Amino acid sequence: MYNLSLTACSFHLKVKNSKSKEKIFPLNRTIAITQEEGEPLSFENAKELFYLFFRSHGDMIDDEAKKMTFSCDMDAFLVLESAEYSIMRMKINSGVYGSSSEIIDGKTKKRKLKKEASDIELRPFYLYVVFPRDSSEVTVNKGMFLFQNEGIYGIKTITTEYMQKYFSENFGITLSCRTISPDLFMRKIVTMESIKKLILIKNLNSFDAADNGHFGYGKEVRTIANLTFGAASWEAFQRKLFHFMGNRFNLFEFEQQEYDTLKLNVSIGGRERTIDLHNLENLSIIEGIPNEIQLADGHPDLEKLDEHISKVAGEYLSEMVLEIR
Repeated sequence: MYNLSLTACSFHLKVKNSKSKEKIFPLNRTIAITQEEGEPLSFENAKELFYLFFRSHGDMIDDEAKKMTFSCDMDAFLVLESAEYSIMRMKINSGVYGSSSEIIDGKTKKRKLKKEASDIELRPFYLYVVFPRDSSEVTVNKGMFLFQNEGIYGIKTITTEYMQKYFSENFGITLSCRTISPDLFMRKIVTMESIKKLILIKNLNSFDAADNGHFGYGKEVRTIANLTFGAASWEAFQRKLFHFMGNRFNLFEFEQQEYDTLKLNVSIGGRERTIDLHNLENLSIIEGIPNEIQLADGHPDLEKLDEHISKVAGEYLSEMVLEIR
């Protein structure tokens, strides 16, 4: 049985091909769109746009390039409300195909059936779109996606790609996804227990200028595994990580050596990821879902998952900057 996990990332909507922050749409207020052809469009808020996306993708799409299918199940659509946010829940059915395999009975070890390359291994996933509420100080224009994963399977990439295409082609809107915050990244992903390896890279330059002409002079790569930390050493290590993440030109100091690049190999929900700490802009946070939420069939108990999502959403929103200015 695969472990369940969550992938979290922030999102915002803006006028297509616009680099101006003034062209970013508020999530909870009227969204007015001027079209080159046709009448202007107006939506009550961003939730209406996402609802239209879900409703328009009820039929199964076969993405032959990815060997994946995609569809939204409106029967499972639900809106969760609280004083701090509104959450839209959507069930997304997605499957992979393209290779054959055999299904074996786990108890008898006998073959039950053969999966052909054209057979689709369809799985249900849940997406939660979080819309923080405005306050007297903040007009919110950043929301959050929480994608439920199952082991190595997930729907973040295919879902956001279809959203980007739909919003762009129909409304001239660009959907942008980003990491939530370095602080939250550190607490949720980088822990004493999750770090498996440090990959330290130093760009080497020769004292002879001729050596650095066309090809450069190479790199020194150092990998350190089986790390152990005490409370004091972990706090010192975290401070170095925050300093390194603070500016892409900062160096990471380790054992009296300075390195240009630091990558962390971490274990999250039974999967390992290698993360470049100078390239966090498009990183999504992944964290495990408690075992008690998973049913015997491997899928989540929906009521318990809703409760967990509400709790996690509150934790994440307390760390997020909700308005891009």
